Amino acid sequence: MTEILIIRPQSIQLGDTICSLPMFKALKTEYPDSYITFIGCPTNYKVDLRKLNPYIDEFTVFRKDNLKVVYYFFKYLRKKKYDLIIVPTTIRISSTSYIIAALARGKKKIGFARVDEKKNRLRFVLDVKIETKWKRDGTNQVFRFLDSVKPLGCDISIDEIKLMRIDLSEEDVAFGSAFAAANFPDKSRLVFGFHPGAGKVSYIWDVNNFFELIKKSYEKYNPYILVTSGILDKDITENLVLKLRESNIPYIYNKDMDVYGLASILKHVNAYVTSNTGVMHLAAFAGTNTVSVFHKGEAKEWQPLYNNSVCVESRTDSINGVTMEEVFEKITGFNFEK
Repeated sequence: MTEILIIRPQSIQLGDTICSLPMFKALKTEYPDSYITFIGCPTNYKVDLRKLNPYIDEFTVFRKDNLKVVYYFFKYLRKKKYDLIIVPTTIRISSTSYIIAALARGKKKIGFARVDEKKNRLRFVLDVKIETKWKRDGTNQVFRFLDSVKPLGCDISIDEIKLMRIDLSEEDVAFGSAFAAANFPDKSRLVFGFHPGAGKVSYIWDVNNFFELIKKSYEKYNPYILVTSGILDKDITENLVLKLRESNIPYIYNKDMDVYGLASILKHVNAYVTSNTGVMHLAAFAGTNTVSVFHKGEAKEWQPLYNNSVCVESRTDSINGVTMEEVFEKITGFNFEK
């Protein structure tokens, strides 16, 4: 059995986690007998990480609450000697990750000596040193993760990535089907979903753009309208549903849903519009036709690769440089045969 340690304690948000899955799949394909231990940080969303990432055999949270917690973490870490220790780096070099790699017992340590123009001061702990030009090339996050394991002969094609889907249990599927039956009873009608919230203020497309887009979509297609919202999206989402209510446009408002519940519902959605947020990646990973609205210069790096998702990128310094008409045009490009 090949013991593999993956170290990424700085960020395991929903979008990052979904982008990392092809890397894990490539590892398991090359090392089918492997036992993968993943070191991460507490998640910012309601999800069973080992269920979302079926390639992980063991998940450990790195906390820095106090010296006692840190001591017991490293005591646990050094109980095992790993065949491979990998430090995936996709945006910035995390000193914490490389300190953990230095203190872990391993035969071969793989990581990044340089990310674009930034040198890793702890690169001396690595046996395999990777250098990148991601910023110059606008490399997508999925391929950044894959670059972490390519020196080991691990890779996966874009066609394989597009076919990857979230693994839903029978219970999850039944939940989505029951939700659709209750809220989208007429199977001859399309279902359009809209997620107006985002993790960063600069990623939020104006609520009036969403409203006008829904209005135009409703006039052309007469679809069921699904509005989704996370815990932090309450203000913008409730502003949107107020506008819909005042305009007598019927809608279904779904909020604070867990990852699997939302994914099971999204499988019944024909088109889903969102900005650059974790739900964008989840929708594509569920196989939903997804239109993503991006801030200038970020589409190539963050566009979902699962499914045939499409995007619109602002040509100005504001995400609101994207017009409603541009997004509507992307919606009309989908094949809605039922």
